[in-house]
Amino acid sequence: MAHAVVVVGAGAAGMAAALALRERGMEPLLLEAEDRAGGKLGTEAHRGFLVERAALGLLDRTGELAELCGKLGIAPHPASPAASLRFVERSGTVHALPLGPGEALRTRLLSAREKLGLLGEPFRRPAPEGTTVAGFFAHRLGPGGRFVGDAIQTGIHAGDPDRLELRTAFPTLAALADAGRGSLVRGALAGRKGMEKKPRARLASFRDGMQELVDALSRRTVPQLRARLRAVRRARTGYRLQVEAGGAAVEIDAERVVLAVPAPRAAEALDPFDGALSARLRELNAAPITLVHLAVQPQDVAPLHQGFGLLRPGRPVLGALFPAALWPERAPDGQALLSALIGGARHPQAGSLPDEELVQLVRDELRLPRQPELLRVVRWTEAIPQYEPSHGARVAEIERLAAAHPGLLLTGAWYRGIGVLDCLRDGRKTAEQLMK
Repeated sequence: MAHAVVVVGAGAAGMAAALALRERGMEPLLLEAEDRAGGKLGTEAHRGFLVERAALGLLDRTGELAELCGKLGIAPHPASPAASLRFVERSGTVHALPLGPGEALRTRLLSAREKLGLLGEPFRRPAPEGTTVAGFFAHRLGPGGRFVGDAIQTGIHAGDPDRLELRTAFPTLAALADAGRGSLVRGALAGRKGMEKKPRARLASFRDGMQELVDALSRRTVPQLRARLRAVRRARTGYRLQVEAGGAAVEIDAERVVLAVPAPRAAEALDPFDGALSARLRELNAAPITLVHLAVQPQDVAPLHQGFGLLRPGRPVLGALFPAALWPERAPDGQALLSALIGGARHPQAGSLPDEELVQLVRDELRLPRQPELLRVVRWTEAIPQYEPSHGARVAEIERLAAAHPGLLLTGAWYRGIGVLDCLRDGRKTAEQLMK
């Protein structure tokens, strides 16, 4: 007997899809190749510190996180006001990010010429269609635009600004520019007319870290762990999945299938089934990130430890986060938790160094005066999908090819948004599409 729906992959998108299907009366079979659910998400305790395996929290702009938490019976834990204090390094000097027009005028992060260039933003012609992140910011903001765009994308995509498609990497900015006939300022002003003031987006996590969200989703979706998809084939009533479970080869028949696995894994499974779709999926790439969690003395990183973190565009240590500034219970009293991010699209080999060399790299790059204590190293070879030029067209082609196989859908960070909330939303929408 065939299962009505099989969801492959118990990351954020897969569990969101399974949850949405269950809410509509379905009983999907949810498979996961690893011995734990959550994909990259998860939280671990080490020597009194609480460290994340990947995302630190979620920035809810629409209220959807509160709605999901209500369904799951968990409560989001907002970050402290320190979340608004952020730093960026430029040419070896660390600057606090300006919080308003007054600070923007006084900051030394941008030169006088670069500040003057910002004033011309509303009067510049629209950026060319298909522009990159670097091209868009340089065009719109003048001489300082390239650096501004690089700093913004580093904290989100860890990419190369010359190799990121603006429209898919920053859809909100693209929509804002569209509304302002090319101008971000005009688009923001147009958006304010006749609209109620929206509540300010706030960063949130959970008392026990992101693992609390994973556990709540897992309880509602009940993934079958250590079942690895090997191939998808056509069956009489839908699809036949060749799966490895418990060291044995197993075949599972499904009327409909949701592939919520990384695009390279989906390509492998689909290769004997649809070579053209598999080939398109193989064109998608991701940047590697290694997280190095360190216990440090607060005075060694002051004043950085009082804020969200530090961005370092173009550097192998591309950022440093200070989770205990946002949620103090994540570090013992008198100590600071430093979570360094190493690698990214421009330094893909940096994160593959041995643990000891990674610690020394962080110490050298951040100029730490004494040896920090290593808590945990987490390596992700495919951490952040890179929305490279023509990504939107490539995903549209993937969707067109997949549409030739009714009841076969793909979801996850590789296609329509890399954030955790993006993945949760995409998984839910995929389930709704499947039900139609």
